[in-house]
Amino acid sequence: MVTAYNEREGSGMYILGINGTYHDMAAALLRDGQLVAAAEEERFNRQKHGKLANPYNAWELPLQAIDYCLREANITINEVDHIAYSFKPWLRVWNAIPLLFYQFRHGRFNQLVREAMYFWFTRTFVSSLLTSARQRRMHRLLVFDRRLPFRIHFVEHHLAHAASAFFVSPFDEAAILSIDGTGELVSTLMAEGRGNRIRKLKELKRQHSLGFFYEEVTTALGFTKNEDEYKVMALSAFGIPCYQEEFRRLITTHPDGTFRVKMDVFRPSLFGPVELQHISGLPRLWGAPIEQRHKNAAASAQRILEEVVLYLCNTLRQWTKMMNLCLAGGVALNCVMNEKLLQRSGFKDIYVQPAAHDAGTALGAALWVYHVVLNRPRSSGFQMTHAFWGPGYSDQEIEECLKRYGIRYKRPPSITQETARLLSEGKIVAWFQGRMEWGPRALGARSILASPCDVRIREQLNLIKGREEFQPYAASVLEDKAHEWFEVDRPSRFMLFAKKVRSEKKAFIPAVLHADDTSRIQTVDRYSLPIFYELIKEFERLTNVPLLLNTSFNRKGEPIVCSPEDALECFFASPLKYLAIGSFLVEK
Repeated sequence: MVTAYNEREGSGMYILGINGTYHDMAAALLRDGQLVAAAEEERFNRQKHGKLANPYNAWELPLQAIDYCLREANITINEVDHIAYSFKPWLRVWNAIPLLFYQFRHGRFNQLVREAMYFWFTRTFVSSLLTSARQRRMHRLLVFDRRLPFRIHFVEHHLAHAASAFFVSPFDEAAILSIDGTGELVSTLMAEGRGNRIRKLKELKRQHSLGFFYEEVTTALGFTKNEDEYKVMALSAFGIPCYQEEFRRLITTHPDGTFRVKMDVFRPSLFGPVELQHISGLPRLWGAPIEQRHKNAAASAQRILEEVVLYLCNTLRQWTKMMNLCLAGGVALNCVMNEKLLQRSGFKDIYVQPAAHDAGTALGAALWVYHVVLNRPRSSGFQMTHAFWGPGYSDQEIEECLKRYGIRYKRPPSITQETARLLSEGKIVAWFQGRMEWGPRALGARSILASPCDVRIREQLNLIKGREEFQPYAASVLEDKAHEWFEVDRPSRFMLFAKKVRSEKKAFIPAVLHADDTSRIQTVDRYSLPIFYELIKEFERLTNVPLLLNTSFNRKGEPIVCSPEDALECFFASPLKYLAIGSFLVEK
């Protein structure tokens, strides 16, 4: 039996959202509809995406992210009223029953066992949570009453995606488009949101998946799927979309506003079939030189993705007659596509929350329970205007860590002025301040910063980060100055839109200028992370340039740093020379 909300005097109602299926494990905690904390498991266990991208290890839960959320609220699991998990296992199993009989008849017992694991997980969710918590001695998870104090909800994967975008957006009503690889059985959801309700309009099955399509292109170009899709997006700027017709044979749009993908063409031999015989040189072996034909293939795949999603958006606008759009799902992290949609879809505005990938479904599941299951109005919820929902550390905690490891440091009168001086002199500085970002983008809390004024600095950064030379770097710009440097007319706080650099400004910021004259920008306001705003303002005072090059504070293949210990480990294992951590400066 669930403990009633009004029986807990002054404590508020807590909803814990969890994503543990597939990858990007995460947890988010709401108190009376307001977000208290949200974080991805990878930042704690230091494994990219939290675990391997595998639907059959759903019993692996984001225990450290859950523990962090509970600590941030200063509660135990006993004080949580609802747990929302962003997957409905029985949807997949129930619809897979005919397949299971087929597998059984043909002796494919491994697949049969794997599908049955969904049933196991559904029935043993709490047991799995308890057992894993005991093994890791997470005491905030070990104080269950004799009877469970919370109610468990399983929320459809794509509904959780939709909720994660719409319910934190500034829109009272909006069209909603969620696109990724797959949920339980669905790869794309077209919906509309009004008030505290989301209504499905159309679903596309997982065999027709734009997410899987882009994954296979990523693999064929010699990169790692579920990891390097952003490299294909970056590479596309250097190519000519001359293979569009070949790709169009694989993805076809239909009069009912949907599309179909011939996924069976991809998987047997990776670009081997007749449909793609004109794309020579594919698949590209890992580490082989990237030639113009590979760039052209990336450009063609990116263009087809944009065309199909634009078609879906036009369909949604016609169906809903709404002027605003909310995007979610891993495909919504494609900032080049997002900008094309903003310019050409006919929607007045588009909102994408910073953790649009699967991690965001932890937040979405919690919001779904709050607004839909419990019927709480939007007026009691919140809008996400910044991404700083992870752990933060005080100067005292940071200084204790520095002393514990015997690291020499200094405390300048102003860390922003000292860092701005170093940046203006062409130095690269690791920057660790405030609460950690929610989502895959570094937004000024766990960043590596540099001046955008000298293109040669990119070579140093590529060495530090282990990046290919074709990958661009993002820009963090003062929000009130953004329109002077970029073709932008609204805030873009999460680096999810690629904006054109104004022609008269290109020569001043070559380090953040991509091949197509765009830059993935973050507009920085003075309220979300004041110290980062102050730093850019001080850099502007020294250089007359109100922006910085901003990339994530990590090494290749590692998650973004979370704790002071992570920051020091990354700093001393890389060629970085300066680290501004809290009010302290560490110099090698």
